[in-house]
Amino acid sequence: MSAVAAPTRVGAVLFTDLVGFTEFNDAVGDAKAVGVLDAQAEYASDALRQHSDARVVKELGDGLMLWFTDAGAAITAALELMESIETARRAGSFPLAIRMGIHHGEAVARGSDVVGQTVNIAARISDLAGPGELLISDDALAAVLGNIAGLHCAPIGPVRVKGVSEPVWLQRVGR
Repeated sequence: MSAVAAPTRVGAVLFTDLVGFTEFNDAVGDAKAVGVLDAQAEYASDALRQHSDARVVKELGDGLMLWFTDAGAAITAALELMESIETARRAGSFPLAIRMGIHHGEAVARGSDVVGQTVNIAARISDLAGPGELLISDDALAAVLGNIAGLHCAPIGPVRVKGVSEPVWLQRVGR
């Protein structure tokens, strides 16, 4: 089997995860749980409307994987998604908190999917976030092309993530 160079692209990967979804599903049943997944997808779709370079790559259980060619767009959309879900939670119309992680770098295009270490690191960053928290890598922050109004970053520092030999420098991001 000969090696063929796979097409690559540079961009930002955003992973979402609904905190406590399995327990919620157990308590309310599949039909209501699927309704929450549908609502998350709708909130994500709303957050992506103003970003023509963004798309939902796939649904992963109770989370989403999104791709952006611009790291600033990824951060802006993530914050909008988080704010929409938090507003719905306070109003009682969405039962779970969301956590998210973003990493920027090169990924391999594989059909409509993207794979590679950038994707792996973004997933690991999402796993480290707490409820209602957005964590981003310093690589994602460095790739932001302009200012993001009202963005507040709090450095976390280097963190070891499973399967990655070098520490990943992280920031907690909010408005």
